[in-house]
Amino acid sequence: MAKFQLKAKSFKKMEDPINRESGRVKYVCYIKANSIPDSMEDWMSTNPREQKMTTNVAKNIQDSLDRNQDFHELNRGILMSVEEVTYDNKEGIVTIEMDNPDSHGNIDGGHTLRAILEAKNSGTLNDNRYVFFEFLTGIDSPVELAAARNTSVQVDLNSIEELSNSFEVIKKVLEDQPFANRIGYKMNQQFNGKTVIDVREILAIINMFNQALYPIKTKEGGLLESQPIQSYTGKEASLKKFINLGEGKREQIILDMQPVIGDIFELWDNVERNFGAEANRSGRRYGSRKYSKFDNNKVVGKALFSEEELKYIVPKGLIYPIVAAFRALININPETNKYCWKKDPLEAWDVLGQKLIAIVLDEKADNPEVLGKNNNLWSNLFKEVLIYGYGIG
Repeated sequence: MAKFQLKAKSFKKMEDPINRESGRVKYVCYIKANSIPDSMEDWMSTNPREQKMTTNVAKNIQDSLDRNQDFHELNRGILMSVEEVTYDNKEGIVTIEMDNPDSHGNIDGGHTLRAILEAKNSGTLNDNRYVFFEFLTGIDSPVELAAARNTSVQVDLNSIEELSNSFEVIKKVLEDQPFANRIGYKMNQQFNGKTVIDVREILAIINMFNQALYPIKTKEGGLLESQPIQSYTGKEASLKKFINLGEGKREQIILDMQPVIGDIFELWDNVERNFGAEANRSGRRYGSRKYSKFDNNKVVGKALFSEEELKYIVPKGLIYPIVAAFRALININPETNKYCWKKDPLEAWDVLGQKLIAIVLDEKADNPEVLGKNNNLWSNLFKEVLIYGYGIG
């Protein structure tokens, strides 16, 4: 149980006007900013976004805190879910207690809290600054409240879903992947300067192979012509497709897909790292294309998942349709529903890589974004892998 004592003025208790038996009570007051301890920053997991202090919103808060003695009225304040609140009227001290990090902590006003603590630690915080606080008790889950309150900057759907624990199955399945600690599940997450991989990108790639979303065959066994282009064109739509499957179904599908998921990301990495060299071997001078950023064999970037150095940049508009083509090798065990491969996708890439790259680069369009949206391109690549998978030709 964490306990905090804060200097307060104008303390007021507000009971639920509709259901007094609910245990939900709101306490409002003005808290003296310099009485807020650094350890309160440890209770931030209930806030749906990471606090990026370089944004205009954060800078405006910092400026107002520094310049305005009426900061407590001008700023929207800080909202916290807590276990218990008590107030010592004589001493002007409010005591709050928090126990469960999943339901207790900062819900809104994270930038304000961080601005105050940064100013306090740098010695620039005015001794007479106050900030408006709301403390709520009896909150079982902060998800809906966080979604409603965090409106000054649009909160990503994935930030809200992270609070709802919607990504736990993804974390479990990917925990052994070398990039697992770089996946951003919340808005503005940073990892000590490392490249953050948006969870929506992860889902977009997995979705392409998900037979509940993009089946290869009809119920009668015929081949479906539709391609998962939306994985490239709409990351938010990919997230919604995953969420809309429903908690039980989506978790089971991901667990069923677990045997192939690692291979999918290894395949992506192989395509990204080897695209330029394979293109050159096929007679296509990939380095002559502006978007390749080729610069006399100098390192021009890093691979998304392995972070290996790259001499060529490969836009995602080229990678997505190639990787998606290997869904033609997906098989599902009818007894266990577990996913497997008809043929090893990495071996298939070794055999087909140059041909698939040639198909992409021989397209008339030279704009990666246009190529990434080209249904015929996706279909042609898919058919090449399908033919290989069935040993035809």
